[in-house]
Amino acid sequence: MSMQPITRNLLEFLHKNPGVRARIRAPANKTLLYAGSFFKPMWQEIADMKRAVPQLRDKVTLTEVLAGIPLHGEPFAHLLAWVERVNDVQPWRDNGFVAWRALSGIFASNAVGAVSFQVGGGISKEAKVFAATEIAVLSRNPNVDAVSKDMLGYYQRCLELQQPSMNAGFIAA
Repeated sequence: MSMQPITRNLLEFLHKNPGVRARIRAPANKTLLYAGSFFKPMWQEIADMKRAVPQLRDKVTLTEVLAGIPLHGEPFAHLLAWVERVNDVQPWRDNGFVAWRALSGIFASNAVGAVSFQVGGGISKEAKVFAATEIAVLSRNPNVDAVSKDMLGYYQRCLELQQPSMNAGFIAA
């Protein structure tokens, strides 16, 4: 494993700062998780949909939350800048993937109520944090509603069947 110091520092910072971990959350019923691609990467699809569909504008992604967590006295202005820097470190699997898994796990464990999903193709535990972390964490989260858990059941079955093209979304009312 080739975890670099910048990655280790981020993980240690998260471990030592429960107040920051508690802020890695969306408001109740506003969590939006995504993975993969459909016509383009899902994060781009979501950005386009948020501009076009007013009901989506109140849904909150992990990157939006991280951009809103300032880091005073740290080498980066906000948490998103730190993880984006880690994301550029090679080998990615030992750095960016690890960092996103940690942050996504916190985000999923802090979800409350209805969770929205936009999941395209190319989904596997080896390639996507959604499959490697978020599905399992949300499945154990007692604060997530029943309809969201039903969607998680679908995603879990796709993983079990090694079906990488999940191509199913759910936007909670």
